[in-house]
Amino acid sequence: MPQHSNSGVLKNWIRSELKRVFEHQGEDGIVVWYDAGGTLSELVDEVVPEGVRLIKFDGSFLALRFELESNSPDLIGKWLIYVSEKPLQESWLRDFELLGERLEMDFLSLLQRRCNLPVTSVLTDLLRSRPENSKRLVRQWEQLMGDRTVTESEIINGLLAIAFGLNLWDIRDVVLSFLCEQNWEERLGKKGLWEIWHKRLQEHFGWTDAETPTDERDLKMKVQAAILLADLVCSDPSIADRFSFVPSDPTKCQALSELAKRWRDSATWQAFYRNAANEVERQYNLRNILSLSEAMVNAETFRFIDDLWVQELRRAVRPEGSNFGEKVENLERIAETRKGLFWSRHDDALKNFWEAVRLAVKIWRKSQDAIRVSEKLQRVEEFTKHYTDDWWQLDYWALKLASVQTSLDGEDKNRFVKPAWVAYRRFLDSVNRAFVNAVKREGWQPTQWNFWQSIRFGQERVAIFIVDALRFDLAKYLQECVGNVVNFETRSLKAVLPSITEIGMAALLPNAEGLSVAWESDRLVVKVQRQKITSRSERKNWFGRFIGRDGKIVDLDELRTTDLSDTRILVVFSRELDEFGTFVSDIHPHGLLEMVSRIAQGIRFVAEKGFQKVFVVADHGFLFAPEGCEPSIVQVPSGALVTKGRFVVGGQTEGCWIAQANEIGLQGNLLFAFPEGFSVFALQGERETFLHGGLSLQESIIPMLCGQAVLMPKVAVRMQVQEPISSRIVRVTVEAQIDNLFAEPRKVKVRIGNRESNVIEMSSQQQRMELSFVWLDEFETPPDSVTAQLLDDETGQVLEEKQVSVQLLV
Repeated sequence: MPQHSNSGVLKNWIRSELKRVFEHQGEDGIVVWYDAGGTLSELVDEVVPEGVRLIKFDGSFLALRFELESNSPDLIGKWLIYVSEKPLQESWLRDFELLGERLEMDFLSLLQRRCNLPVTSVLTDLLRSRPENSKRLVRQWEQLMGDRTVTESEIINGLLAIAFGLNLWDIRDVVLSFLCEQNWEERLGKKGLWEIWHKRLQEHFGWTDAETPTDERDLKMKVQAAILLADLVCSDPSIADRFSFVPSDPTKCQALSELAKRWRDSATWQAFYRNAANEVERQYNLRNILSLSEAMVNAETFRFIDDLWVQELRRAVRPEGSNFGEKVENLERIAETRKGLFWSRHDDALKNFWEAVRLAVKIWRKSQDAIRVSEKLQRVEEFTKHYTDDWWQLDYWALKLASVQTSLDGEDKNRFVKPAWVAYRRFLDSVNRAFVNAVKREGWQPTQWNFWQSIRFGQERVAIFIVDALRFDLAKYLQECVGNVVNFETRSLKAVLPSITEIGMAALLPNAEGLSVAWESDRLVVKVQRQKITSRSERKNWFGRFIGRDGKIVDLDELRTTDLSDTRILVVFSRELDEFGTFVSDIHPHGLLEMVSRIAQGIRFVAEKGFQKVFVVADHGFLFAPEGCEPSIVQVPSGALVTKGRFVVGGQTEGCWIAQANEIGLQGNLLFAFPEGFSVFALQGERETFLHGGLSLQESIIPMLCGQAVLMPKVAVRMQVQEPISSRIVRVTVEAQIDNLFAEPRKVKVRIGNRESNVIEMSSQQQRMELSFVWLDEFETPPDSVTAQLLDDETGQVLEEKQVSVQLLV
C-alpha cells in the first residue's frame, strides 16, 4: 500500500532506513551512503541515528579516509559516511563497504523504498537526471505534498508548482501563471517539464494532438480563448456551437468560467486579463457576431458587452428623454447589474455611465413618490419626519449624479439625465412650497441653539465638530463612513433663519440665547448677548472662554498636527464655504463628498486618540441647482437693504414668505422675505449652483450627530518590500503584529510611487498577506528608487514609509 506524507516524514523515512542497515552490524559498524547528485544533502545532518558519527565527502576521498582513520584507527564505533555522488566503478571506499554496508539511496530511491513508488523513465529523468529538481522538492515536500498519496502524478504536480512559483499545487493558479508570464517553454524545458506541461494542458482542455498548438505563444492564445469563451458560453449557452474547442460538458465549461472569474478577481493578474480579453475579442471578431439577450445582462467577460448594452439603451430611450419614464424598470435593472461588473470597476467612464443611469432612475421614481406624499401633509413636523426618514436620499443621489454625469456626452445627458433633473426640480419646488405653507400656518421655531443641551460634560473626553453646510444627506453619508468607529444617532434641528453661516454659526455658540440681527454701517450685523459676532476668530474666542483650559479649538486641517494628549474638550471647525449667503466659487458636488470624507478621517482620528463622545452639527444646509434644474425667478423688492438669492432683508414682494425677526426667533425689528419653493431672487451675474439662506427642508432642517466611540485599538501592521524592486509588478508582504488579541482589524493599502494596491484587511485571524500590483506602466522609465508607503485606508495615516531601490531585470 502507498504511504502518505506527514510532518517530518522524509527525515523519519531516512532515519528508518539508516537504522535498519546499522542494526545488521552490532556495536561497531560503517555505512557508506551514496546519494548521487546530493538530492538529500540538506537533510543529512538532521537524520543521523543516535550514537552514530557522521563524515561527509567534500570532494576528496583521500581526505575522507584520513579523517575517519585519524578519528578511529581501529574503526571502533558506528560511522556514517555520506557521499553526494554516485559510486565509482573502482571505489576508493571499497574496504569500508566490505567492513560495513554500502547504501545507494537518493531521493527517488527513498520514495521507492518507503512508498512503493515505481521508478519510471519519467521520474528517473526528472529526479535523478536532474538532481536540482529533487532538491527543490525535498525543500518543499511537506508544504506541497501534505497528506497526498505519493504517486508519479503528485510528484510531477509538486515539481510544476515549484517551477511556477507556487507554494501549493493548483491547476487554476498554474494556468494563470502560464498565461501571464513569459518564456515558459525555455524555463520548463530546463527542468524537463515543458512536454509534460504541454500534455497536461491538452488533457485539461480535452483537445486532440492536432488541436493542441506546439509552441508557447499559440498555446497561450488558445488556452486564454478557451477560458474566456467558456465564460461567455456559460452566460449564454446558445452560442456554444460557435466555438468547437470550448468543452461541451457543462461541468467543465463552468469550471473554466470560474477560472475566468478567478483571473478577473486577481489583483496580480487583472491587467493581463484585460489584455487577453481584448486580444480574444479581436481574434474572433466577437463584437460583430454576437447579439444581446437577457442572459447577457450579467456577462462580464469582454468590454464590448458593455458597449452593446449602452447602444441598446440609446436605441430604447428617445434623444430628448421623452419616454424615459416608460423604460425606468429595465434601465434600473440593467444599470444596477452592469455597474458592479468587472469592466465598470476598472473603467471610470463606463462606471460613471451606469451609475448615472441608475441614479437618474432612482431620482425620477422617488421624486414622483415624494410629491404624491407631500400633497397629503399639513404640519411642519410631518414634513420634517418624511425628509429625515428618506426624502434626504433624493438630495444625496442628486449630488452623486452631478458628480458622475461629467463622463457622459451631451446626447446621453439629454436621454438619461435630463429627465431626472426635471423630476428633481418638481420635487424641490412642489414639496418645499407645501412645506412653506405649513410654516405659514404654524410659524417657525428654531431649535438650533438647543444643540448644547444634548452634551453632558463629565469624565469622558468630548470632541465637537462644527461643520459649515453639512446638509442632512451629507450627515447620513458621514454616519455611514464612520459606522465602525463611532456609533452615531442622527437627530434634526430647525435652523435659525436666514440659513447662512454668520447666523447659523452664532446660533451654535454656547449660551447663545439672545441672538439678534441689525442693520449697521450698511451691513447685516449678528450679535450674541449684545456682543458682535461676525467673524470666525470672534466665534473661536467665544468658544475659548466656554471650554476653558482643558479645551482646545482647532481647524480640521490642523487636527493631525495638534497635541491632544491633555485635551478633554475638543472643538473642530471645518472650512467655511460661504459668506453671507454666497458659496465660494470652487465648490462642486464631488468636492462636498470629499469634504465629508475628510471630516470622517478627522472623526476616526479623534476616536483613536481616545475621545469617547463625538458630536457633529451643521450651521445650515443648502439647495443644489445643477444645470437642467433651474429655479424659478422672483422679482427683487425695491428698497431692500440686502438682496441674496434666497432671502432679502428690508423688503417684501409676491411669491415670498414675509417674516419679522421676532417671528423667526431673532431679536430686532428687521423684515425678511424668503422665496417660496424652488425659486430665487433675480440677481445680476451667473446663477449659483448652491443656494442657501432661505426656508426649505434642505436649507433649514439641519443634522446633529451624537455618538459614542466604539473603536478598539487596531492591530499594528508592517510591510516587507523585497529590495531591489526588479519588476514592474511589485510583491509586498504585509504582516499584522498581534500584541492584543482583541485589537480591531485594520484596512490597509500599499502605495509605491503614485500607484496603490487593493485594500486588504489585517487582523488576528489574517496576520500575513501577499500583495502584488503593477507599480510602473509599460515602457515607463524606472527611477533609481521609489517611496513605498503602508497606509491606513480609513484614516489615511502613513503607518510605515521607506525608500526602496529599483533595478529592473528588463
